Amino acid sequence: MSTFLIYRNFYDPQQQKIMLGGIENYLLNLARLLSSKGERCVVVQTAEQDFNHRFENFDIVGVNCKGYHGNRKKIALFNKVKALANPATDTVIFGTDSYFITNDFKKSIAIQHGVSWDKPSDGNGFWHSFKRFISHQKYLNYLRNCKNLVCVDHNFVNWYRTYQSFSADMNVEVILNYSHAIISQEQLLAKWQTPLANPSLLIARRFVDYRGIPLAIEVVKELLKKYPHLKVSFAGEGPLEAKIRSEFADFPNVDVFSYSPDESIGIHQRYDLVLLPSVGSEGSSLSLAEALSAGCAVVTTNVGGLSNMVIDQSTGFITMPNKTALVERLSQYIEKPEIARQMALQGHALAEQVLSLQRWQQQWLAYLARL
Repeated sequence: MSTFLIYRNFYDPQQQKIMLGGIENYLLNLARLLSSKGERCVVVQTAEQDFNHRFENFDIVGVNCKGYHGNRKKIALFNKVKALANPATDTVIFGTDSYFITNDFKKSIAIQHGVSWDKPSDGNGFWHSFKRFISHQKYLNYLRNCKNLVCVDHNFVNWYRTYQSFSADMNVEVILNYSHAIISQEQLLAKWQTPLANPSLLIARRFVDYRGIPLAIEVVKELLKKYPHLKVSFAGEGPLEAKIRSEFADFPNVDVFSYSPDESIGIHQRYDLVLLPSVGSEGSSLSLAEALSAGCAVVTTNVGGLSNMVIDQSTGFITMPNKTALVERLSQYIEKPEIARQMALQGHALAEQVLSLQRWQQQWLAYLARL
């Protein structure tokens, strides 16, 4: 019995490493989980030429899709799976709902990674509304005839309901994202022994517009006027890195760096506060799960699945994605360190209970067993 995972770009054969990204990391851990249970696991992806590669305990198959556009890529990947698999006994998992294809496999699953079509837009009027309607229909059509769906947040589920009901025979499961590790209770208490004695803020995001980087720049500028001693770090990569460096070139207590996924908990553990300023396209965030697991006091916007992971004013602050609101909440932490400590401890307890890798693995195995 085998499981086939279909995704567009998972592995870089030239660099011989897994691609950097939240979905890629998600599928990597899913492949590890399945192979650890003795199943043969195969990831099938697009490539510029055919290849086969053994990575850890699973296989990666690249399918030559050079020159392919639109649906031709996902059709080519699924045709490769059909050539390798037995629909009666094997499982096919579409790594994202946009790659789902109606099929006759007994066990066929699509993964929905969150609403990505809620990014801010300045458009208005009939044609703007019409284009958004057409876009929504496209995303709804991805899941037409999909019988088994795993979602990473409740936000998508509720959005879907505003258009149509889930069919009675559709097996939908919400499995929140996870942190791969969590600091111990002893480490947590040591971290908050003297709350915010030297306050530090981490913004660990991909440096793109919809992750709220322009908004974060404005928030940090305002905070530094009020609290010039605040240490701030932007951690990540992306096209807005040069802008961040330029805006804070004269601020010695603001730095910019990147780190590997395996370093995330250790990096977060060094910071008191974490800001997630996303303005669109969020599921349940790995970054937020890691911040809570590292005992950080978090402030997050109410975008996508972020609000599924924090209880406002209990395990962190949730607010609208605007400068004034974010500055107010971060200032509340800085001026009242005991509130930051309390939120961090309660957020850590939440992460320990519902955002662990072990919980994620158990939910996936239970879901697969029901099919």
